[in-house]
Amino acid sequence: MSARLTAGRLVALARPKGALLIASLPVTGFGYGLWAIGSTIHPRYVAGTLSLLFGVWVVAHAGTMWLNAALDDDQGEVLLGRPVQVPKRAALYGYLAIGGAVAVSWTIDRVTFACAAICAVLSVLYSHPKLALKPTPLGGPLVNGLGYGALSPIAGWAATGAPLTWRAVITVALGVVFLLGIYWMAQVFQYEEDAERGYRTLVVTAGPKVTLRVASVCLVVSAGAAVALCAVGVYPRAVLASVPFWIWMLVHLRRWAEAPDGGTQKHADRLVLIVTLAVVAAIAGAYGHQVHAILNGLPTGGCGTAIVPDALDHACE
Repeated sequence: MSARLTAGRLVALARPKGALLIASLPVTGFGYGLWAIGSTIHPRYVAGTLSLLFGVWVVAHAGTMWLNAALDDDQGEVLLGRPVQVPKRAALYGYLAIGGAVAVSWTIDRVTFACAAICAVLSVLYSHPKLALKPTPLGGPLVNGLGYGALSPIAGWAATGAPLTWRAVITVALGVVFLLGIYWMAQVFQYEEDAERGYRTLVVTAGPKVTLRVASVCLVVSAGAAVALCAVGVYPRAVLASVPFWIWMLVHLRRWAEAPDGGTQKHADRLVLIVTLAVVAAIAGAYGHQVHAILNGLPTGGCGTAIVPDALDHACE
């Protein structure tokens, strides 16, 4: 196989669209940390750290996908990607990418490095043929919820030096539930492939309909809780600008539930688009709140919400 063909297949297997979403998790955590302490630092002063965070997670995610591809040898539908032939050395490339990404993370922050290292271990546990947690009912959710949902945003948040607060804990918890919803949603249309491999994933043990129902509950609960927290003032009320997109998500989930045999990849891709727009709208609302606070001489970021955690008293002075 030519080097050019191999490179093309590796890029496809890395699922570039998904890589951008995953790499946004530590970046979002970093932004949340700065927002929490009301920082108004100019972007140029944090551009280097943001670039490193983004790059490390893109490369690590690519490596994870290559390990996963080597395990599955997937030729069916895949979320945010297309099936291609898996190169023989895909697993080796995966280990090199993950190892290199973890090494670079040492230059960012020690907690960030620890998060990246644990994520690397989880990637190996998830896809190594002799250790594979992916095919198990609890292993897959554990790895994805802990690695993507918790450790990835924490890695970015830690790089800001922001203090730990109950609001940060709630935010991470909601992120974990949300990512678990995305994880199970991605399984819904993969019943045949998982069953043929002998996997014991939720879609195999319970079926596509139940899997979609579980995914929907996770997404609705996390989104609903976030909206409620915005309404009472834990987060900026301007973030409620995202509500129309969450309603759109509910409508789409209901229609998807009516599709035969768990629907198709198009249903999943549309859901990813909707929740991405919802998150973008939420971030835009937070930025709007920030601009309003700056222009009017009000407390900014997490220091300017109706409810502010006591742990931020010193940071918000």
